[in-house]
Amino acid sequence: MIEPIILSKTDATSANNVFNNALTNEPATLMLVIGDNAQSNGAVQKLSSFINSDDHFYNGVIALQAPNISFILDTLKGLKVSPRLDDIDWDSIDSYLIISISNVFNNIGNVVLSSKYDNRSTYYIEKSIMLAMAYDQNLNQ
Repeated sequence: MIEPIILSKTDATSANNVFNNALTNEPATLMLVIGDNAQSNGAVQKLSSFINSDDHFYNGVIALQAPNISFILDTLKGLKVSPRLDDIDWDSIDSYLIISISNVFNNIGNVVLSSKYDNRSTYYIEKSIMLAMAYDQNLNQ
């Protein structure tokens, strides 16, 4: 069983080290879940269930949870963002639930607002994975 990666909620150095390792480790689509509440814990459980299913769509997807997003916020701000996304409101990062990241070029492919997730959770998870894969390219050009 592939377990989700839970970043430390009390140790900023540990959280950064684990997150940076996920960004530079084997090629994958990272699904970063923000927060430590019922909604974020449910999203991590749902992602974990999908990742551990027999569905090939979820091969190469890694679920991460950042209970304290402020620890890795500077690293997130340094990632390139898909040109199809609206600007991310970094000052209101807690209004987001999921950020999908490709870790070949470390691009943010999609963000999901907490307020929208519960309406169509599977749709938002699958869309985020596809958009991370679609924008796993050099955005510096």
